[in-house]
Amino acid sequence: MATLGEELRRERVRRNLTFKDVEQVLHIKTTYLEAIEDGNFSVIPGRVYAKGFIRNYGNYLALDGDRLVKEYQCVVGEVDTFTVRPIMRQKKESIIGDVQSEYLEHRTAKPRMSLETRQVKRQRSIEQERIILAVIAVCMSIFLIWLFLF
Repeated sequence: MATLGEELRRERVRRNLTFKDVEQVLHIKTTYLEAIEDGNFSVIPGRVYAKGFIRNYGNYLALDGDRLVKEYQCVVGEVDTFTVRPIMRQKKESIIGDVQSEYLEHRTAKPRMSLETRQVKRQRSIEQERIILAVIAVCMSIFLIWLFLF
């Protein structure tokens, strides 16, 4: 069985691509591409970058990028921590269903305001804002008069 790097190299050579060709398309440095094909993952700045580079490189070569990432994880001994157990998925769906049903009950229990009612309320709030601004202006003018005259 071919290793991860050998598989990528074989497919790249089969397609007559150079590292520069791949670099121009994927914007991954040639140094990193060579390191992946050689299996020298310590050159790559981090495991997250390595997984992204491998996935993109594999997908570009029409290989299964996710399978290559899993192979990389096996090579470096990384455990996939983002697997969701079926039990959790069922719980999550039931929680979402409960929230949706509560939301729908809440929506149907409360009637919407008519357009006229909303316009009246908006008009009232505009009047209240004008009164408050007038009171503030009067208070400021009284303060300024007191400040300069006394």
